[in-house]
Amino acid sequence: MSQVGLLLDSDVLAEIRKATPHPQVVNCLRRRSYRTMYISVLSLGELKGLYPYPETERWLAELMDRFDSHVLEVDAKVSLEWAGRHAEKHLHLVGGQRPAPLATAALEGLMAATATVHQLEIISSKAEIYKSWGVPAVDPWED
Repeated sequence: MSQVGLLLDSDVLAEIRKATPHPQVVNCLRRRSYRTMYISVLSLGELKGLYPYPETERWLAELMDRFDSHVLEVDAKVSLEWAGRHAEKHLHLVGGQRPAPLATAALEGLMAATATVHQLEIISSKAEIYKSWGVPAVDPWED
């Protein structure tokens, strides 16, 4: 099954918001601009928590408007995909790396499940973690 679009992770959304985003990230997205881009409600929540500033509300509203029908929710299919593939190793050793907090591992697992259900490739600095969940992923800083 080929991937039909891209799921932009929180770190990529934060990067492209910068006045001068990293050129490799911009080029990575430009090379894939023919593919439909999506964001997750999980990223919106994560960004709101990471950037608790008044301007963040405006930025998130702009993101929701810009992506409109391409904001993906965690629905029953995503939840069941995550539950069906999650295992102890993913909850405690995300990507076979250092132990991750349970909430972080769950968030990444739900993002991976979202990508799987919607046949998307994840664009994230945590590409190796998503690949450990069996999801196609690209690190735009390395691409």
